[in-house]
Amino acid sequence: MNEGIRERAGRDGGQMVHVPAGAFLMGSDQGNHDEQPSRQVTLPGFWIDKHQVTNEQYRRFLDETGAFSAPPSFAKDDFVAPMQPIVSVSWEEADAYSKWAGKRLPTEAEWEKAARGTDGRAYPWGNGEPTPEDANYAGREEKRTLPVDALAEKASPYGCVQMAGNTYEWISDWFDAFYYQDGPTEDPRGPEFPVYQVAMAKISVFAVPGGGSLTLGEVKRGERYEILGREKDIYKIRFGDTEGWLPRKGGYAWTGKSVRGCGWDFIEDGLRCSAREGFEPWYKSLNLGFRCATDE
Repeated sequence: MNEGIRERAGRDGGQMVHVPAGAFLMGSDQGNHDEQPSRQVTLPGFWIDKHQVTNEQYRRFLDETGAFSAPPSFAKDDFVAPMQPIVSVSWEEADAYSKWAGKRLPTEAEWEKAARGTDGRAYPWGNGEPTPEDANYAGREEKRTLPVDALAEKASPYGCVQMAGNTYEWISDWFDAFYYQDGPTEDPRGPEFPVYQVAMAKISVFAVPGGGSLTLGEVKRGERYEILGREKDIYKIRFGDTEGWLPRKGGYAWTGKSVRGCGWDFIEDGLRCSAREGFEPWYKSLNLGFRCATDE
């Protein structure tokens, strides 16, 4: 353990590490557009799991609560070892586990600070370009998740293990690709609801899902609307004092919950601490798990 790192056991038996209050550099001016611009963000202190939640821990949650069916990964021989991370769970399942454990899912800002510390490094281990010795991603031979305590020598400045690679991790925030442009710098928590940012010059808003000539008006490039739901290729939005429908392909529609960290089957671009992604809350994948956090 690095000198100065504080640890404690969580109610689910997993070790947690402390991330002290203060500012850090969030985002990247050289990364993808959804990471820009970089900015100083200040957070209160918090605790975060040292490791991704394991199959063993998640099985205990299912046994004690009966809240959900076994995830699809439990039928995959390469993904069921006790110390492998739980994968193929939805955001709702990850959130429920977190509450059962007396914790919560981390915010994007908390996750990124825990991954990179305060020196603005590109990766948890520093600024050196990733190799298969640093992280479990598409460059490795295993083609499956590693035990959550593997590659501990590449831990983040606060001692978090495998925050780059092995699995993407569910985050509490709604994903918004434009959030960094005007998001708060004090303890940002993400948008209050999923949003649709219009990319086209203008798009008609339909009064009913089928469209046709029943229009409520037009939306213009750069305008943003709360997403209320989706049916196939159209989004239900709040349009003024009423509800309307927009074609899904007409603009940038972000309906997902944020995920961080990069999966074992993804390329190295996702390994950067500032790299962002969003998946719909019901999505399940062998590349997607989670870790938990708590307030200080």
